[in-house]
Order: sequence, then structure tokens, then C-alpha cells
Amino acid sequence: MPKTKTTTKQFAQGLGYALVKYTNHFYADFGAYVMARYDFKLDEAQLVTLKREIYMINMWIISKVLSPDKKVLDELHKLYLFKHADMAQTEQGKIDFPKVAEKELHERYIKYYDEWDDSGSKSEILALTMLEYMFNKGQPDKQLINIDLSFRVNTHVLGMMKAMLDFRKEYEVVD
Repeated sequence: MPKTKTTTKQFAQGLGYALVKYTNHFYADFGAYVMARYDFKLDEAQLVTLKREIYMINMWIISKVLSPDKKVLDELHKLYLFKHADMAQTEQGKIDFPKVAEKELHERYIKYYDEWDDSGSKSEILALTMLEYMFNKGQPDKQLINIDLSFRVNTHVLGMMKAMLDFRKEYEVVD
């Protein structure tokens, strides 16, 4: 089957759409599950943090599996930072918000790459680290050492990795 030809920008926009879709889906399912099953009480700010952390996890997943596509990833990161500038209500915020977002994303990437190995032997550690960012500002919390929660995070990570690899196979970036 021939691959669909696309530009770097178009492919990054398609990834951006998939990113939002996967983030919204996992946020809705996982957030509701955690609050119901484990009686977590999350206020509005914590729910925003949860969704934002899931978004950064998904950015890392895409960056991990599509690392050979540097131009595409650069364009995806530009879109990510543009959204942060667009949220700002002041001119200074348009400068500061993207810088803070880029710093936080870079911190997560470093942490997640440190906890990842391709054999999967550290998947529980990676999942725990992700849970700590989602629910405890990146700090350890014994409550998050939970095989069920780790399994759900790992299932999401591996499922999205496969989906992104399958998505990539369908396209040829021509510029």
C-alpha cells in the first residue's frame, strides 16, 4: 500500500490532533477511574495538572517513538509552545508562558528518558514517576506505589507508542 505524502508541518499538525485525542481519552478514563476506585479527591487545579501532565507524557511518547523525525518533532514542539503563548493575556505572558512550558517539558523528558529502557524492565519505575507528576508535583508518595495504577499507565504508554508507530508507517514526509 503506498504511503500518503505529507509535509513536515502537516504531519506535525496530524500528530497534534492525535495528541489531543489521546490526552482527552486517557484523562477522562484514568481520571474518573482513580477518583472512583481510590477515592482521590481532585479539585479543579489538580484536574488541570492531571490533564497537563498526561499531555506531557504523550508528548514524550511521541518524541520517543518518532525520534528519527527531528523536523516533525521540532514542528510539534513549536505548536506546543505556541499554544502556551496563545493562552497568555499579557505581552510578558506571551514571552514567559512558553519558556516555563518548555522548561517543564524538558524536565519531564529528561526524567522519563532516565526511567525508560527498551527492554521494559523499568516500566514500573517509569509509571511511578509519571504518577508522581500527575498527582504529587513529581514528589514521592507511597500511595502511588500501586500495581493497578502502574499497569494502567504502562498500558497507555505502550498502546500509544504502538499507535504512533502505526500512524507513522502510513505517511511519507516529503520536505
